[in-house]
Amino acid sequence: MPEQFHITTKGRYCLHGEADIQCLADVSATDVIELRRIAEGPLPVAEARITCFLDNVGMVDGVVLEARPGGFIFRVVGNPERRSRIDARLSWLRSADGRDDQRQATRIVPVHRAVRVQLRADRISEAVIADLSMTGAALLLSERPEIGTTVTVGKRYATVVRHTPDGVGVAFRMPFGPLTFNERVIL
Repeated sequence: MPEQFHITTKGRYCLHGEADIQCLADVSATDVIELRRIAEGPLPVAEARITCFLDNVGMVDGVVLEARPGGFIFRVVGNPERRSRIDARLSWLRSADGRDDQRQATRIVPVHRAVRVQLRADRISEAVIADLSMTGAALLLSERPEIGTTVTVGKRYATVVRHTPDGVGVAFRMPFGPLTFNERVIL
């Protein structure tokens, strides 16, 4: 049985044809999420389809189960691949609980998580992207190059900026632009 966890994160939700509404999301399971509105806007009714973008998690689609004063509870809807990426992101957030995360940019879990990392001219290693922002990435990587080392992640030059229990964090030399940064990006 998976261990219990709870995170609260900012985000926004959108009803079909309406503007985005700022919210706080309480996530204590990977299939049901509770949202509390923090800006004025309409609340959905039961059975309504909803799309949310949650900071530190990404885009989440769902169906409203229950309306509550100032918020609602919804069931996450997604194919197995999408649910797996949400689970991976929540697992990473759970493992980071209690650590002081100083990264500034919003992070996503991309669809294509496997990536090659060139550590030296003669050494290439396989890695998995734990999360990705416009300015860097957290990589699950068995090797730990020294902080300050220049590496190539896919086709992007990056610098190792931190070590994690499962890998490294890198900062890209050239950040992604807003038009090219999304869950389908390939490094």
